[in-house]
Amino acid sequence: MNAAMLLARLEGVRQSGKGWRANCPNGHAKTRGSLSIAEADDGRILLSCFACHDTPAILGTLGLELADLFPERIRDPSPEARQRARDAFKRNGWAAALGVLGREAGVVLLAARDMLAGKVLSADDVERLALAEDRIARAREVLQ
Repeated sequence: MNAAMLLARLEGVRQSGKGWRANCPNGHAKTRGSLSIAEADDGRILLSCFACHDTPAILGTLGLELADLFPERIRDPSPEARQRARDAFKRNGWAAALGVLGREAGVVLLAARDMLAGKVLSADDVERLALAEDRIARAREVLQ
């Protein structure tokens, strides 16, 4: 569903900023212009009533569900395309993990350099070093 299809079901629709305002179909006392509608860049429809704040009830009144506010996922039925998508997902995970490893290795290197120079690490430095260790371990799991 797109915003135009939703707007067609509402009354009192008017342009407001980057979105629209409309009367809330829930029938509460403050229906005039209390419903805010916008369409996000990714196709999601953002819907909120400033009077009742009851999005599920508003959608129910319109014969819709929360899932109708989100675009359909594009699914390729071929096994080859699904495998390519899985491979691309893995490669993205690997790239992110390698980025984490690079940054956190820098933290470990700085701590090691300070310790070799005879400096005592502060409590904050020790805590950050422990965080680096945890992040490196999680990145390794992604790469296995």
